[in-house]
Amino acid sequence: MMNAMDPLLASEIVRNYAQAATMIGALLAGVFGLWRYVRGERLRQTELVRDFYRMFFESDRYKRIRFILENPDAPEFAQLEAQLLEGGLPGDLEEPFIDYLNFFEFVVGLMHRKMVPRRDVDWMFAFFLNRLFTTGFTRAYILKWGFEELAAECRRPERNPSRRT
Repeated sequence: MMNAMDPLLASEIVRNYAQAATMIGALLAGVFGLWRYVRGERLRQTELVRDFYRMFFESDRYKRIRFILENPDAPEFAQLEAQLLEGGLPGDLEEPFIDYLNFFEFVVGLMHRKMVPRRDVDWMFAFFLNRLFTTGFTRAYILKWGFEELAAECRRPERNPSRRT
């Protein structure tokens, strides 16, 4: 004679399998949702970096100051230094230099808020930031005039030439 399964036992087994399947489905949906969020966030950060590239390299806005800071032997380098050290109303080089610093203040601020990864900022701008932080008069200007995000970077041991051994 065949043993018939108790209907209550069968319904409990079905209910347990249904609960397990529901939990597995919810877990998979959560993992998929997290994966989509991380992927979307990374895409957003990549778009920001692309926009930074366009603003900094494809625009003429920062080209002159970039050239001056890259070429310490250029006469404009000494001229920029004199304008930054003398104070008073901004000169013809100080104004674009302030715009240059404001650009980096914005980028570094987003980096500090983890809206763009440090590795992306360093990948694209390490040379230019290091020039700002290691050139005496530009470093002093950043620390003096309230560029808070850049000043915080200036004070990092790896960005401070006087703390290197």
